[in-house]
Amino acid sequence: MRSIWLAAAGLPVILWAAPAHAQNEPGFYVALSAGQNMAEDTDIRYYDTTGTFGGTGTTDSADTTADLKSAATFGGAIGYDFGTVRTDVEVSYARNRLASLTVKSVNGAAVVLDPTDIQDICDYLEASACTGSGNTIRFDGGRIRQLSALANLWVDLPIGDSITPYFGGGIGATGFESDGEGAVSFSWQLGAGVAAKVTEGVSLTLDYRYRSTSGKNVAYDANSGFETGTIKGSALTAGLRFHF
Repeated sequence: MRSIWLAAAGLPVILWAAPAHAQNEPGFYVALSAGQNMAEDTDIRYYDTTGTFGGTGTTDSADTTADLKSAATFGGAIGYDFGTVRTDVEVSYARNRLASLTVKSVNGAAVVLDPTDIQDICDYLEASACTGSGNTIRFDGGRIRQLSALANLWVDLPIGDSITPYFGGGIGATGFESDGEGAVSFSWQLGAGVAAKVTEGVSLTLDYRYRSTSGKNVAYDANSGFETGTIKGSALTAGLRFHF
């Protein structure tokens, strides 16, 4: 994360030093980026129809909140620049570590977990090095992987000949996977950034994106699985854009 902020701090110097050029002519472009993905805490509901959580109804459930750690993200896009408006198709990937689960309720009732409850949940998750304190369970190996493909529309607002702030957003789909199981769900994003032309046809970019992916039910088998809430996160990236 520190390296991204250092890059951001150094960008004004690069912008000041960038030579003046005419604005890009309409045409195709390719963009590459890398940076930091900051995922928000996400609600996850685990369920089972075989009595795993000690319920008496048709389906047992444990409602939790997942603490997701920040992670590196990588992306690329191909698009067309019309002059003031750009459109592109962007693909990005992030893998956030699931650091802990905080259990909010079991079978709809608030609970205080005892060591036996914690062990039951660890066994259900089949997690290694699984421990608990209070209602928070920590374990090794949990990841939420996200691969997104979105169609975007961006509006450029040039300042002079070499600096171009922009804003926009897009819609598409995100495939996410956790515990070896996954699904594809609808995503949207909003973003803004600035591009600095460093040579003819090449720009340095600094972007901020906020993305939201709809929740989904993911089945382990015929009896159990989990349901995610909306997966939200922000990304700060630096990259290069090549115009043709």
